Amino acid sequence: MSFSYRSIVMLLSVIIFASLLKLAFFAVPKDNTAPMLNAQEVRQDLYALLDQIEQHSAFYALTPDKASPQLKYMASLIVEQYQDMTPNDRFAAEITKLLNSLKDPGAQVHDFDDQSGDLPLTLRPLNDQWLALDSSNSPINNDFPFVTHIDGLPMSKWVAASQAYLPEPAKQSQEMQLPWLKKLNLLREDLGLSIKPYVLITLINDDLQTQQVTLALPSHEPQAQLAASNQEDKTQDMSVLEFINQLSQFERSEFQDVPYQLETVNNTTVKLKISDLYAFELDRDLQQELLKGMTHPLLIIDLRDASGFSPKLLTLLSRYQDADLNNTLAPNVMGFAHYRRSPELRNDYLQPLNFKPLDALEYSVPRLKSLTRNLPSVDEDKFSPWYIRTKHAVTPEGRNRLALLVSPKCRQECEWIAYHTKSWSRANLIGEKTSGDFARQYHFKLPNSGLDIRFSSSLTYDAQGKLLSGAGTEPDIWLPQNSDIQWQGLVSLVRSAKPKTQLIQTSQPTKLAQAKLN
Repeated sequence: MSFSYRSIVMLLSVIIFASLLKLAFFAVPKDNTAPMLNAQEVRQDLYALLDQIEQHSAFYALTPDKASPQLKYMASLIVEQYQDMTPNDRFAAEITKLLNSLKDPGAQVHDFDDQSGDLPLTLRPLNDQWLALDSSNSPINNDFPFVTHIDGLPMSKWVAASQAYLPEPAKQSQEMQLPWLKKLNLLREDLGLSIKPYVLITLINDDLQTQQVTLALPSHEPQAQLAASNQEDKTQDMSVLEFINQLSQFERSEFQDVPYQLETVNNTTVKLKISDLYAFELDRDLQQELLKGMTHPLLIIDLRDASGFSPKLLTLLSRYQDADLNNTLAPNVMGFAHYRRSPELRNDYLQPLNFKPLDALEYSVPRLKSLTRNLPSVDEDKFSPWYIRTKHAVTPEGRNRLALLVSPKCRQECEWIAYHTKSWSRANLIGEKTSGDFARQYHFKLPNSGLDIRFSSSLTYDAQGKLLSGAGTEPDIWLPQNSDIQWQGLVSLVRSAKPKTQLIQTSQPTKLAQAKLN
């Protein structure tokens, strides 16, 4: 059997391509994150962390004289406390507390496996109490539904301990507390309690009768870890053809379409969920769903998990705004921002956030000075020049109402939406206070622990020069966050709410009992 020149070249090309794929597969870096850190590795990571904060954190640069000694003191406490081997998840928890001292709502710690024991039940806030639920969201004891104590300590102690892991704007958020309240052994260490394979829960009923229940903690099965390791070995030993076949069948979940469609609540009300605001910018079908919903007397938009940088949604919703914007100097100005100077950042760093340089306005020098006269003076060696964000001119129309569900997970562009709609008389914010996270984030990995650290590298101000970053927006109707909202009850409360002008004068959100919605 003879081969032509072209056949030989094609065969060699296929062999070379398959070999390159195989090499690329083995060259992919594995997760070498150490489960334990020694004292030297802890010190090295802390040194790297403080150095990066000092160079790139916008919140650090606001008050460096106060932040620097505080961070160094907290780092010294960590070094002093962890002289021996330190679990990676424990170190991540300490880094989280250290970052929270910056009061930066964008500060986050990622890429660590939490091996500490979790609470073997689900806590759900109900007014000033906590329901104890099982995995199917049913009370673990129907006669005694509420938790008063864990391991003999009142719930208030556990809540206070969990707040140490939350940035300042989110400390009072029950939704943000829940993941940390779940970390039983982590909080046990903070509270000076011993680590046990079980937990003692004290339950109470409406008659103030109590009952104690002992629950076993879920364990991390060594067999499961061994099976995962064996599976990894099998994956490494697969043939090139098997690897190519798997690649051809691989489909990343984040690229799968998630259809968010308009849902009917009653004859006059519809609701729509929007999570990815950048995807909304590109999704014409979802935009049409929104426009269709805006024709109804009441439109409810669920933005509790919304993030992304895109102005499209706020532009469309501006039809609900009031005609008098109370800004005669520059009615189209939304706010200002600047970022931490760095050799690696270009001058279009804030462009994804829809900001542009002041020079782009082509205003006269006197008008620019009037426009920026209330902005704070800044250290030009640490911060960029001021950038400005403007909005499209949208004419208010109709008399329809708008209700927005928000939470501390409403970030980036969602913060702008919450901030602006707060003052609209035909709109109501419902949920918990937002965190005030408007910024672009700077992120890096610590050398030894492999932790992915993120914090805000820019600051945002309103049109009057007031700092918005880290402030957050209060809702008009306060509602603890969970997924089982009774929508018809929510509609009734929105329609019976006081006129928006009265709510703004009192500046206090209407407290909404969770019991009325469930």
